[in-house]
Amino acid sequence: MNVTGDTNQVESAGEGVSLDPREAAKILEQTKRQARRQFDPQPPVAVVVGAAGVFLLGYGAVWWSMRDQHVYTTGPALWSLAVLYGLIAVSAIVGSVVFNRAKSGVSGRAKRQQQAQAAAFAAAGIGAWVVQGALRYRGVSFEIVYGVYGPTVPLIALVAVAAGINAMRESWLQLGVCIGIIAVTSVSTFFGPLGAWGLTGLGCCLVLLAYAGILVVQQRRA
Repeated sequence: MNVTGDTNQVESAGEGVSLDPREAAKILEQTKRQARRQFDPQPPVAVVVGAAGVFLLGYGAVWWSMRDQHVYTTGPALWSLAVLYGLIAVSAIVGSVVFNRAKSGVSGRAKRQQQAQAAAFAAAGIGAWVVQGALRYRGVSFEIVYGVYGPTVPLIALVAVAAGINAMRESWLQLGVCIGIIAVTSVSTFFGPLGAWGLTGLGCCLVLLAYAGILVVQQRRA
């Protein structure tokens, strides 16, 4: 990030002729975008991996294994769950690489904020999965626990945390993506287990692919 270079440009311009306010605003906005990309990088390739991997292939594999079955009697095939969780692991690795690059050189308040955000995500995910286990313990059917709740509620919990963080940071595009995912996932529960898996996977994949496309356009313009 060339923050120092941009600052020097402003100072050198001030020592000589007066800098046009519009030019100064442009330089400051450029610096702001560079800083945001360094500390909050979201490469389109990482978004595509999550979209095509977890949602299209992972959720799609579970839906495919259940399309001719009754989820409350048989549930997803083991091979489909292996595919789903394997793709989640790959996506998590990609995300951790991106996150580690983002936090390199970050210390102080910024680092504490990142740690607090990670704790919020962990709390939301663990809480949602504990409730899922409690529902099954209380005798709620497989159709609800694993067919409807499993693919939707933990996802909504995690994305809701992300939505709150993006709203606080005024990251409106990312907030819109979170709202879109929550909307798609919520509506899909009306269509039972097959809809919860199939429509959630397809809908979230389309939302993330659209987001990746917008990121590419923004990066080219920048």
